[in-house]
Amino acid sequence: MKHIMIDLEMNKIKKQYRDDKKLANELIEIGAVKMDDDFNEVDRYQSYVMPDYGKMDSHIIKLTGITDEKLEGAPGFKDAMQDFEKWIGGGAVTFYSWSMADIRQFQTESAFKEYQSETLRKMEKNWIDFQEEYSRLLGIDKRIKLKQAVSSADYDFKGAQHTALADAVNTAEILKLSKNPQEFERVMKPILDLFRKDQGGSTLIDMCPEFFAEALKKDETKKKE
Repeated sequence: MKHIMIDLEMNKIKKQYRDDKKLANELIEIGAVKMDDDFNEVDRYQSYVMPDYGKMDSHIIKLTGITDEKLEGAPGFKDAMQDFEKWIGGGAVTFYSWSMADIRQFQTESAFKEYQSETLRKMEKNWIDFQEEYSRLLGIDKRIKLKQAVSSADYDFKGAQHTALADAVNTAEILKLSKNPQEFERVMKPILDLFRKDQGGSTLIDMCPEFFAEALKKDETKKKE
């Protein structure tokens, strides 16, 4: 069994290019980490993807550092997907991401651009929202930002945030940690203590909601940070 952690970066499609199109964002970068059955890293993947509609949005450039110049010569969506699927390879695979935004982007853009593959169908059947699983391990119903999950695990964030490969690498480390209950308890004790109820039935989060508001997301509807 292989385990693959995936992170995507997308660019907004401006209104003048959208018309009646039902595609709001286009894939511009794929990052992934391949792990073995014991969740040890065995390989990494990164590729930029050339969007079809318009130039890079200024906000996305600021967020990701991905410019039009960086995308020059990058493969289009279909070629990028084929190359990524070749890297994934065959056999049993479980796919993960921080929220379900990435698989939804694959599904939406593939449908819009008329791309079909067996690997995509495999993704749809074997995809896990690790952000949700992480919250469950903490015993909470709130969604935590990736940066907060990494820092709470006493890790230094590796690479630049909002780059697909760096996000995938950091999330993969948290995933591996989560598979060792004793180590997870030890490393995550500071944040676990935030959510554990005291004798009065309150948590530190309950007592100081404003202080912790920026670290938590109650309703995660957009792509993870």
